Order: sequence, then C-alpha cells, then structure tokens
Amino acid sequence: MHRSLKLLLVIGFLFLSVFPEQVMAQSRRLERAERAFELRQYNEAVDLYRRAYNRVSRRDREEATRLTFKIAMCYRYTHNHRMAEAWFNRAVRFNYPDPVAILYLADAMMMNEKYEDALQQYKRYAEKVPDDWRGHHGIASVELAVQLLEAPEDYEVESVRLFNSRADDYTPAFADHRASSLIFASSRDAALGDDNDPWTGNKHTSFFITYQNRAGNWDRPSILDEGPVNTEYNEGAPSINAAATEMYFTRCTRAEETDMGCRIFRSRREGANWGTPQEIRLTTDSAVTVGHPAISPDELALYFVSNMRGSIGENDIWVVRRNTRNDEFGPPEHLGDVINTRGNEMFPYVHEDGSLYFASDGHPGMGGLDIFRSTNTIDGWTKPENIGPPINSSADDFGIVFKPGLEQGFFSSNRGRIGSYNIFSFYRAPVEFMISGQVLDDSTRAVVRGAAVQLVGSDGSLRQTETDREGKYVFGSSEVKENTEYEILVNKAGYFAARSHASTVGEERSRQFEVNMTIAPIPLTAIGLPEIFFEFDSWELQTQFKDSLNGLIRLMQDNPNIVIELAAHTDDRGTEEYNDSLSQRRAREVVNYLVEQGIDPGRLQPVSYGKRMPRIIEATIEREGFVFEAGTELTEEYISELPTEEHQEAAHQLNRRTEFRVVAEDYEPPDPPDQRQRTTPSDP
Repeated sequence: MHRSLKLLLVIGFLFLSVFPEQVMAQSRRLERAERAFELRQYNEAVDLYRRAYNRVSRRDREEATRLTFKIAMCYRYTHNHRMAEAWFNRAVRFNYPDPVAILYLADAMMMNEKYEDALQQYKRYAEKVPDDWRGHHGIASVELAVQLLEAPEDYEVESVRLFNSRADDYTPAFADHRASSLIFASSRDAALGDDNDPWTGNKHTSFFITYQNRAGNWDRPSILDEGPVNTEYNEGAPSINAAATEMYFTRCTRAEETDMGCRIFRSRREGANWGTPQEIRLTTDSAVTVGHPAISPDELALYFVSNMRGSIGENDIWVVRRNTRNDEFGPPEHLGDVINTRGNEMFPYVHEDGSLYFASDGHPGMGGLDIFRSTNTIDGWTKPENIGPPINSSADDFGIVFKPGLEQGFFSSNRGRIGSYNIFSFYRAPVEFMISGQVLDDSTRAVVRGAAVQLVGSDGSLRQTETDREGKYVFGSSEVKENTEYEILVNKAGYFAARSHASTVGEERSRQFEVNMTIAPIPLTAIGLPEIFFEFDSWELQTQFKDSLNGLIRLMQDNPNIVIELAAHTDDRGTEEYNDSLSQRRAREVVNYLVEQGIDPGRLQPVSYGKRMPRIIEATIEREGFVFEAGTELTEEYISELPTEEHQEAAHQLNRRTEFRVVAEDYEPPDPPDQRQRTTPSDP
C-alpha cells in the first residue's frame, strides 16, 4: 500500500477514535435542525443551524454554503430582516447554487429600506431567471416605493405604546359600534397556554381587550376571557359585525409537533360575554388552511384567506355570500386575478363605504406586506391602489381598521422591531390651507405697510386684512376653504390696486400658498395706452386696437374709486381748431368703448390736446424700422428735419396717441335711481 494512503487511513482512524462524540453530536444537531425546519420551528432551528455551522470544517465549503442559506431562511421566516440580509449576502458570496438566494437577498434589502441595493439584486435575479415573475415584481416594487416616498399621504402614524408589548401585538378590531373598545391578538406573557409557538418562540396568541373612556384615553389591555374564545392555541384576526353582536376570528390548532391548520370560528355575544365559538365550515379538506375573516357591513358577505384549490398564489382572498343574515353562507368564490396574485393576499377588511382593504406582497409595494385598497364596481374590482406611506413602509403592514365615519384607526406593522409586530394608530389631519405673502412697491421694492388685502372666494366669501410692518399678510385655515377659487386684491391710497389668484380646488393635502404681490404708485404724469393709434384724419377706434384697452378696463375695475382723464393727441398737420376737434372725437371714441364695457362714465373725463403737446420719448423705441432715442421731443421742427417721408410718418404716428392720467382717487358712485327714490323723504 502506498505510504501516503496508509498515512491518511491512520489519521482518519485516529480522528474517529479521538472525536467520535463530536462527530455524532454534529450529526444529531443537524438532524434536529432539519426536523425543526421542516416543522416550521424556525426559532429553534436557527440556533441549531448556527451551532452546526460553527463546527463545519473550513474545507467543506459546500456544507458551509448550504447551512448559510438555511440560517438565512430561518431569519427570513422569523422576520429578522437585518440578519437575513447578512446571511443571504454570505450565501450569495459563497455561490449558493440556487439563484433564489439573490432574490431573497433583494427582498431583505428591500425590507431594510436599501432600495438601490435591492434594485441591483432584483435585476441580477431577473437576468438569471427571466421567467420568474418575482424578479420583475421586485424591480417594479422598488420603482414604486421610490415614487411613493416622494409624496407621502397626509397621515400621522405612531406606535400605540399602551397596547404594545415585547411580544407580538396585531390585528385590532373595534368591539362596539362607538369604536370605544378594541380587541386584538397578542403573544404577551398574559396569553393563555403554557407552550410557545415554535415558529416565533413566543407564546400562542390570545385575544386582549382595551376600553376608551369619555376623555378619549384607552386603558391598559386585559385578557378577553379565559374561554370559550381564548384557548391554548393561536387566536387572531378578529372581525366584528357593525352591531358588535358577532365576532369572526381565526383559530390555528396544533397537535404534537404537527400543525393542524387554521379555521374560521364565529362567536355570538351573550350579554357582556362572548359565547362558545362555532366553526364556519368553508372546506372539508384538512390540508387546506382558511383564516383572516372580514365580515361586510351588511353581513351578507364574508371575505377570508385560503390556499384552497383554485387559488393562484400562496394565499388568496375568497368570499362566501348569503341572502339574509340568518342564512348559511354559500360556496366559496375566488375574488379573481385583479385582487389576487401569485404572491400572498391576506388580512382583508371591508370599509363602511364598501371598499376592500387588504395586505399583499404580490402587488408592487414598498417591501413585505403593503396595504392596498380596491372598490367593487359594476365592472368588478378596481385595480388595487397602494395606500402609500406613512401607513405602508418597507416592513410588513397589514390588519387595518377604521373608526366609523373618520379617517383614523389602527393597523399592524413590524417596522422598527426585529421579528415583532406592534399596533400603530393612524390619523389623517384635516386638510387645511393658508394664503400668505408680502406686498412691495413696484418701483422701489420697499415693503408696503397698511395696504388693504381682500380675499374673495368663489363661494361668495369675503375676508379682509392689512399688511403689517414688514408688508406681510396672512389668511388662516379658518378663512381659506377647500375646493374654492380665490382672488387676492390689494389696495392702498396712492397706488394702483393689484390682484392675484389662488385655488384650493382639487388640493387633497394641506398647503400654504405664498402669494407675493407688487403694487405700482399712481404717477402724476400721463400714462400712454399701448397700441392705440388712429389713421390720419380719422377718429374711428379700430378693432385691432380695442384689445389694448383691456388692461385699462381691468385697472378701472380693480380701482373703483379712481377717476381718469383720457387725453387724445394729434400730429402737427392741420390747424389747431381742426386738430382740437379731431382729438376730442378720438377721446370720446375711447370713452364710449369703455362705457360699453361697463365703466361708469362719471369716472371718465375725455380731454382734447390737439397738436399742442408733442410727445417726448421716455425710453428708446423702434417704430416702422426707425429708432427714436429717449428724450427726443417730436416737435414739428424735429419731424420736418427727418430724412424721408416714411421716417416722418412714423414720428407723426407716435404723436397720434391716447393717454390717461389719474385725477382723483375718491370717486363714489351715485345711488341707483330706485335707491334714491326710497331714501328721499316723503311729503308731509
């Protein structure tokens, strides 16, 4: 025999002779670990696997890789996502042969809010296993999660410390029609039974109840009863009818090292207590699990979760119906592939408006189970909508319940906890709006103090305030209403009024509108009206120039107390008498148009200046291709020296202008005739 072979045999013999107990112990440890894993006793299995992993030879890379994946799976099933990520990452680095390790690593990263890292792993998995829907689903989920986080819903969410313990607390349900008592499942120390759930390591869950007093404070939860509803088994997911006379719930029984499955039970209230539960028989197949009941507000439909034949995913939502409350429920109906996916749809809840809320990891979400909403229409269920953060998170979120008539209630989540579930409250703050801003001088940019600011609503409301020392104004939430269009008007003596606009129509979230405004001082000099020109020897207001008066019309409407002088000018051709008459007609033509548009004629003073006031160019302008420099006065002498007739005609056109000037700011419209008649003293 070869010398080296003899040496190996001797070493092996010595190893078996010296370490037989260690080898046998490792073998027994692995057998126990595998058995615990098969029985879903993951809390026990992970300890056994880790001890076995620490004793694996460094040369046995294949076994080390296998144990690494098993340990990761235990952490996955016990919702310890940080440890799951670490061990799946190790399994992937060890080149675990099944690409599913990459998928589960991405899932763990997703649950740990590492969305960019998760996206890379989902893409990697989708490339390796393109026919598996889960990789593409993960990519879609990351994209949706990033989008949802950019626009969270307007809810306040917080953990209810009074309800929660170190163990699992979840699936709340209101136990009376006033929503002043709450029943939920908990595995805290006070739960019944002496055994622990091998999956979680916690006690089996029992129902607990808490009451709210008149001041709105909840008391410390206590055990619901010590039978007949609560038993040594797992009770959970209660659903109570609107009258609070019947409770449907899930009970999962267990024999020696064997899961007996879950069933739905109904208990009727007997006075202050709950009666002996009776099973709602939805299947005769002992291998099928049913649970998570949700009774509809009219009690004619009972939704539930099952993996029964006909399901398209791991767990689907089904429904049974009846014609009256006293009838038995009919056969199960699958809710269809709009609601159900190849993943898990669980924990249904029927809102008082008839919409269905449920948890799913098969629809794109933010990680783990997310809560979705769908409405039942004549065309069937609508596409489920992810209700988004802050109710949904990267963790498991499920078991939502609403207070009647309110956008508030409770739900379950394991966010912020390793492997444990808590009850969270949610509350949608009322949608409130504010409109605020600052008023500045349009010329100097200085703040304008004491300006009157009016808020005019499309609902007929009118609010008024003044700017403070810093030129600021505020209209608060009591003044700014939902679905209303608002005009903001600013007035101050010596200034033209200004207006702006804000709208709360279609706004679903609280918002503060910042509307800063400038107001222009009323000048002492005349103000030219843009693009109001007349043909030579004509006073007809041409149609194309009427639009140029819209700004003046709006100014008159915004400033109902000003009186203006409308001045018309001609060029220098013709006699003074003729041009005075022509300009008077032009001024009157503009006044007539303004009156047609609803401006009080008492606020308009037409004035004829003929050719006596040549225009002085205030800022360099170009007309008909000719440039006229600032400061130029378009006198007869200046125009006669221009080189061409075209150049001269452009200058004449600039002189044929209409201007206005504010001459008063205290106009008071006269009383209408019928008002004057009523206020005139009658003859004795």
